[in-house]
Amino acid sequence: MATEGGKRLIKFGEQRLIRPNIGILERSLFRVLGIADPAHYLHYRYLMRGLDIIDDFKPLCILDAGCGHGDYSFYLARRYPKAFIIGIDLDSEAITRNIEAKKALGLRNLEFRVQSILNVEEASAFDLIICIDVLEHIPENIEAFIRLAKALKPNGYAFYHIPTQRPKPVPFSRYLNGFLQWAHEEHIAEERSAEELVEIALDSGLKIVTTFKTFGYYTGELANSIFMIPYRNTTFNRVLQGLCAPMCRFLCLLDLMKLESVRYAVALLLQKPCGDFSM
Repeated sequence: MATEGGKRLIKFGEQRLIRPNIGILERSLFRVLGIADPAHYLHYRYLMRGLDIIDDFKPLCILDAGCGHGDYSFYLARRYPKAFIIGIDLDSEAITRNIEAKKALGLRNLEFRVQSILNVEEASAFDLIICIDVLEHIPENIEAFIRLAKALKPNGYAFYHIPTQRPKPVPFSRYLNGFLQWAHEEHIAEERSAEELVEIALDSGLKIVTTFKTFGYYTGELANSIFMIPYRNTTFNRVLQGLCAPMCRFLCLLDLMKLESVRYAVALLLQKPCGDFSM
């Protein structure tokens, strides 16, 4: 792994390189672009944008709620080496792979558990909680908001990224049957606007630090649609995605410039008020 001035550079998604099932094409593409998937790349960039706003904040205990493949957990373990990161997810196979990657990378400040957000029982336990594109998978997501807020320490921060109601179908919808079928089966929570999600976050007891709408129709959403047209996991489709990746990355960079008003997701940076502990 490269270093700069003796300091180790953070490579988002680095743990994917040590998994045995990664092909030579995916490995080569990763070395050039990093994570090629436009959605994961944009989630990462918007997370960085949120964390950079609170750059002076040094969390010691972090929860990655719905960690999936562990990309954000591994990134946070590198970004905050003095912190302890816990990644939870219901996908036991993903958790097993993450544990194996953690051991291979020698990261001691990282733990993975098979656990639902709805079973988070800790109170005032975490300095930082991230939950990226997970709450739309939970029908009882208002309860999830409340549980995560309860688990946050006073003055702690939370970063959520959540898809919102779609003002119109995504680009190239007619060619995305496989991907849209998966999304329909997985995104089972009630669709809400960005404004409604902000209100739910406020009702959970958190205050807004900043919000930014993400995934513009002609930028982030278009990049994701192009990348997901070859959705089925075949060698030919992986080659097609590799060929599309540079153009999709360009569209993602345009998305970060906030050139569009029509957007399909929202990022929320929140803080738990300290409250009155005088009694």
